[in-house]
Amino acid sequence: MEAVEFFSFPGLNADAEAPKCAISLAPSGSQKAVRDTDNRSLFFSSLGIDPSRVSSASQTHSRIVLVSRDASDLSHFPEGDGVLTRNPSLVPCVTVADCMPVYLYDPVSGFFGVLHSGWKGTGIIGEALALASVQWGSKPSDVRAILGPHIRSCCYTVDQERADWFRTSFGETVCVLDEQRARDKSPWPWRLSLAEANRLHSLERGILPEHLLDAGSCTSCNERYGSSRRQGAGNFVQMAAFAGFF
Repeated sequence: MEAVEFFSFPGLNADAEAPKCAISLAPSGSQKAVRDTDNRSLFFSSLGIDPSRVSSASQTHSRIVLVSRDASDLSHFPEGDGVLTRNPSLVPCVTVADCMPVYLYDPVSGFFGVLHSGWKGTGIIGEALALASVQWGSKPSDVRAILGPHIRSCCYTVDQERADWFRTSFGETVCVLDEQRARDKSPWPWRLSLAEANRLHSLERGILPEHLLDAGSCTSCNERYGSSRRQGAGNFVQMAAFAGFF
């Protein structure tokens, strides 16, 4: 049974050496963001990745992005929802279960990393680009980005307050009113597209359209993924989304 899914950064030559992007799937079990948990260690070891190379933070649904220069930098799991590095021996990693993983790579400055972007953290891409610019002189036009599997508008409905915030912050197209749900007086009549919000945000921050890839999968629809909404609180599989040279 398939335990991992891979993605390739867009806009690169076929023979370009670039970080691999991957996400663990539901059959691999939950990948809690704690170093050396048995299942997490077994999962990474099965891919030929020493678990000590994996660099993660304590996720809080924030827009905080951290830089990891060596394996000891994040060993105490500081708070953050994104990890960037230029160290090819490291494997930045976040966990997701309906929230969007975002993979970043700049072949010019050499940084790569992964972000955890839930609804509260939407906009974290801009924070990562700003940090990479300060740290390594990265230009957004050089950055490649992948919007990974997440809950999509087919399954993600929100209330008026959240819809208003997203429409004001990212544009009216990111939320569409479901007329049937509105007629039924559902408290969550709006369908939210995290993909559209992150796409528009990425373009506004300078990522080129040809350098941006949407993986296209809905974690709630597809049982190969972990999903907090589908599986329920306390029962959902936390997937590891990671990038690196392995």
